[in-house]
Amino acid sequence: MRISFPKKMFQQFYACPLDQLEEELSRSSIRMKLQDGPKTDEDRAHYQNELDRLSVLKYINQFRKGKLSREDFSLKVELADTQA
Repeated sequence: MRISFPKKMFQQFYACPLDQLEEELSRSSIRMKLQDGPKTDEDRAHYQNELDRLSVLKYINQFRKGKLSREDFSLKVELADTQA
């Protein structure tokens, strides 16, 4: 199943300096590790959204470094016109 991600955010992270993307990856990863386990359905949905965002950031990083082809990226991420 592909993760839906806003095109505008993709363009932002694809065009930014690589160290800025890696910094955002690091911050997101740390935030995920510091969270308590989700207890309610709302908490689980929020956690899943954060996990999906972190995954997409990792895919963008791999794509920018040439470790992931455009085709493979498209199999993992669906770029959406609207905010997800």
